[in-house]
Amino acid sequence: MGYEYMLDFEVVERGDADRVLRSVAGFEGFDPKFGLYYFRRTATGAMPDAQAAIENAGIYVCDNGVAYQVVRDIQAAFAAIGLRAEPREL
Repeated sequence: MGYEYMLDFEVVERGDADRVLRSVAGFEGFDPKFGLYYFRRTATGAMPDAQAAIENAGIYVCDNGVAYQVVRDIQAAFAAIGLRAEPREL
């Protein structure tokens, strides 16, 4: 269980969102079964620092307790392509 956030903006092109997520530092991999992007920077166990998913209404991000900076970096990566949103806690 972690801290869940949503970056609220319309995702028009999933391919563009995919490329942005893969460009964020710490991107470790993608699980197509669940549609989750995994990020690891400090975690050493089975649980990644954070995971994200592309949704129609934005980007869902779960910080597993050590990765709020990953949330901010995902936010900044999307802002760099003109999609700005503050993380909204779920």
